Amino acid sequence: MDVWRVATNNWSELRVAMGCRRVRVRGGLAHTYPIQRSGTFYNSAFVQTPQSFVIAEVERLYAERKLPFAITLSSLKPYENLGKSLERLRYSLAPTWTLMTHTKLTGGSGSNPEVRVAEIDRSNLGEWFELQDSFPQAEKSRQTRLEMIERVSKEKSARLLVASLQGKFVGAGLLFMKHKVASIHMIATLSDFRRKHVATTVTLEAIRRSKESEARLVWLRTRKGGIGEKVYSKIGFTPFADIRSYTKTPEYEEANLPPK
Repeated sequence: MDVWRVATNNWSELRVAMGCRRVRVRGGLAHTYPIQRSGTFYNSAFVQTPQSFVIAEVERLYAERKLPFAITLSSLKPYENLGKSLERLRYSLAPTWTLMTHTKLTGGSGSNPEVRVAEIDRSNLGEWFELQDSFPQAEKSRQTRLEMIERVSKEKSARLLVASLQGKFVGAGLLFMKHKVASIHMIATLSDFRRKHVATTVTLEAIRRSKESEARLVWLRTRKGGIGEKVYSKIGFTPFADIRSYTKTPEYEEANLPPK
């Protein structure tokens, strides 16, 4: 299995569900969202075939739309030369993330039996989003995220999960599954309930649901070297490759947000 291609196809499907427009370019997939901001779910292109990827083609696409953008590729060896070319063109490397996989869908421990995880419908969307607000974010970014979550909540491929403890919603996550590929996103825990294995319990529930649906791949992304990477490793995820995003507009990147 070409894990990078399969994962980025799934990631792209999530972006489309959130309202991004997808444009196929040589060697990859480009995404646009009509806001002056570049970041993970906004304006960026995934490189899938580095040998045929044309940087100038992507630059023209975003220039026509007057949008800042990032070019995202893996740390795998076939992508090394493209990364060096971007550096020569004075692209800067944004903070690095890691793509982790849980292909066996077995193992993992550390859940809190007192934490209950359930799927919610659109009637509880506001409460789910408030849990995401446990992370600081600019008002413009917050509004955009809310718009995207409202769209994706209508999709059968997306499941919004909430964790409750002591009768209170304390954590959340998003499971997205399409074409037998599952990805886990936006894991959040209220600060007062951290170190109670809330995030671990939500993630394990997402894995369980993926297994029930016969997923052939489960993946997530987390800040390289961050706390999340250690937590997910204990659950049974293994690093597959670094996710490297190059941009000429680093001021638009979301480097100020904590790891997820």
